[in-house]
Amino acid sequence: MGRKETLLNEIVQNYLESGDFNGLHYKSMEDYYGFVCDLIDDGLVTVISETDVLNPHIYAFPLNLTAKHQKQTLASNSYSVLYPTEMALENVTVDHDRPYTAMMQRGKKQFDIVYFNIEILERYANNPQFYIFDNGYRGSISPKDDFYDDPNIKGEYIKDYGMAYIDDEILKRAVGVFVCDLSKLTGKKQMLWKGFELPDQSSCKINAGFIENLVLGKWVTVHWIFHALIDEMIVINKQCARIGIPTLFNKTFGIQYFEMPEGYRNILLPTLKNFYDFVLVLEKMVIHNLSIKTFQEVAPYIKTIDRNDEAGKEKGSLTMLEEWLKKNISGNDSIREVVIKPLRGLRTIRQKPAHELTSNKYDVHLYQRQADLVHDVYTAIRALRLLFAGHPLTQDIEIPEYLLLGKDIVSY
Repeated sequence: MGRKETLLNEIVQNYLESGDFNGLHYKSMEDYYGFVCDLIDDGLVTVISETDVLNPHIYAFPLNLTAKHQKQTLASNSYSVLYPTEMALENVTVDHDRPYTAMMQRGKKQFDIVYFNIEILERYANNPQFYIFDNGYRGSISPKDDFYDDPNIKGEYIKDYGMAYIDDEILKRAVGVFVCDLSKLTGKKQMLWKGFELPDQSSCKINAGFIENLVLGKWVTVHWIFHALIDEMIVINKQCARIGIPTLFNKTFGIQYFEMPEGYRNILLPTLKNFYDFVLVLEKMVIHNLSIKTFQEVAPYIKTIDRNDEAGKEKGSLTMLEEWLKKNISGNDSIREVVIKPLRGLRTIRQKPAHELTSNKYDVHLYQRQADLVHDVYTAIRALRLLFAGHPLTQDIEIPEYLLLGKDIVSY
């Protein structure tokens, strides 16, 4: 075996045996410059340097570096790392019992994305042994502490998954995962995920925020509408406190995944049961959470309303909200349409499974139906915040800029 072949074998073995499919540092083999250049020309080795990426120790994604550029990198003494190409790895023995490990063994890039039927996430969302941390455009999956060492789920951890979309005229969701994360699963769990792999990978596209954040290292500057609704509720309660009346919402939430109500996220599998379960959470969070004490406290420029109607029957929270707003905000004839109607619409949907026997069904249109519902409820709560902003005592309340501008608020 010649020196060039020996060198290539060393690069290949280092890549396969490093544990994380790392490249071989070039500094230790400077006497091999000519051989490395030949391997580059042969299409068997790729050189990545610290001038090309922040971390050359992983081959994260295709860089399309020319052979000339790679050889110039070697000559410049930049910190360089050598990787075998897919051509160099096409005949290596792979672990067929671990399909995603095998993909890495054949030279797939660490951040290559594999797309799956979103149903795979239901396994984790409905299993109390796992945490599923969902931030709209990305999330992660981890065993709960009590089950971390359970041999049946040990190591079943997905560091990052991304919300993806299937090319179609209507909204269809999928989930995308880096092949490097999949390769760390046990063989049994890799086979489990393999069963949900979508046959037409080319029809899927990952959310742009996932790439910007995790691949390009950029901040995601848009705001998930689920988070925006929570922030609006927080501001409204601050406005109430400044006015001197009880807060409108009995409880507010944070935007970290552990601070949000369980189930307050995009539905995964588009079934009627999942949709109604979400509606229940949203109704409890917004409408059932309204405090009638807000409407019964006198404050500057604030009048109260009666708890009971003319027949002595207690009024519902939405009825009281509408009456209270109309009594305290003059010249605004759109309160019913902008604020009350969307909230009554939410309550109407909530009441259907509570009072009727319903059959579960799969309907991909539920993705859009949920998105529209959240948009309508958010618009109503934002309108409330704007109405409260007209009170003279709320003028110095600090409001997040994105809420003030009403822009860069997105659904995923």
